Amino acid sequence: MPVAREQLLAVLVERSYRWDPVNKFTLASGQLSDYYLECKLTTFQAQAMPLVGELLYEMIKGQAVACGGLTQGADPLALALAYYSAGQGDPIQAFSVRKEPKPHGARRWIEGCANPGDQVFVLDDVVTTGGSTIKAIQACQEVGLDVRGAAVLVDREENDGIQNIQTALGEALPVLAAFTRTEIEAYRRDFHPTTS
Repeated sequence: MPVAREQLLAVLVERSYRWDPVNKFTLASGQLSDYYLECKLTTFQAQAMPLVGELLYEMIKGQAVACGGLTQGADPLALALAYYSAGQGDPIQAFSVRKEPKPHGARRWIEGCANPGDQVFVLDDVVTTGGSTIKAIQACQEVGLDVRGAAVLVDREENDGIQNIQTALGEALPVLAAFTRTEIEAYRRDFHPTTS
């Protein structure tokens, strides 16, 4: 396993993974779950940002000129990737998709550095049903961005989330996941057996 990926996996388990089969967690989808992945506790951490940027850059380099997704989960991913890619001499710009168009000014869905016709990747921190990623894909397509794929930090491996995104994108385009719930739980069991 590449060093950055292994380090980021350790941070995700330590900071973002919570397991409580008694007091279940309510997910954005309304479902109850024994575990919760609060990725923002990792992706907003200064020490984790270079790892996030490197991992995402290695996943999508050469496939897009900009990346972003639905605010707020995708924002730190896009910014970390943009910063890391600039240091590689291969800048990938960042953008953010609003949850609804700005009600004043330019009234945009998309903020940041993406223009109609640009080849972009849509990012998300956690996928359960794929709903927020699909919403971001649709907003990007509405404003004329050429969506070339999607990349998520963690696939919860539930509710056909990745498959739902794949259907929205079309079978020819990639849907990539840096980590899966299975991998995170295995790491927690092997290296942090008392983590809850």
